[in-house]
Amino acid sequence: MKSILLKVDDKLFEETEAHAKELKTSRNGYIKKALEVYNKWAEKKQIEDQLRREVLLLKKSDTDAALSAEFEEASLTDLEKYLDD
Repeated sequence: MKSILLKVDDKLFEETEAHAKELKTSRNGYIKKALEVYNKWAEKKQIEDQLRREVLLLKKSDTDAALSAEFEEASLTDLEKYLDD
């Protein structure tokens, strides 16, 4: 297991302390969970960004208007159920 030395401003520290206390967890546990959640969000964002790029490429190169329209209508929210697997 690795250690991280982290310096934060006073306001962020106090907010972190308050949330950790409210959740009845340690500061270390709270920060670990926050990093896990943020990492998952960042990975999902990368996938969504790639999907947007792919849809744009499809729109530029595809002559099949029906297929392009289907991709345009698909929302990322609808696709999240597949991304979560």
